[in-house]
Amino acid sequence: MEDITVRPIEEEDYALIDSWWEMIGKAPPPRKLLPEFGLHGLMACKGGRPIVCTYLYLTNSSFGYCDYQISDTNYKGRDRFDIILKLMNECIATGFKLGCEDFWFITKDKGILKRCKYLGVKVSEEPYYLICSSNTTKEI
Repeated sequence: MEDITVRPIEEEDYALIDSWWEMIGKAPPPRKLLPEFGLHGLMACKGGRPIVCTYLYLTNSSFGYCDYQISDTNYKGRDRFDIILKLMNECIATGFKLGCEDFWFITKDKGILKRCKYLGVKVSEEPYYLICSSNTTKEI
């Protein structure tokens, strides 16, 4: 996979990233919810073509995680999951370089889970549920 590169997300990537969200029928996450206003993330490219990106969240502890992973659904190459796994590996390595002792990804994509298990990555067997709150949550 020598023509696969991973680089930081750049401001110029946002029109493309937003189009990927629209292609799956979802609104892009508001940039104010992204780390460093969306510039603390990584993009995996093949031959210079952006394929997949995700954002790195760091906490005030030695824990970090990635979220809002999105990819070009028009890319149908057989190496699609390998490109995604390379991005994940780069995110983990970056997290450790930045002081994280634990780094997480959350996904329900069965293809990614299968490949992670194959690679020996620890994958929980239990489903998790994301509980979100906003400033419109009712008081109890």
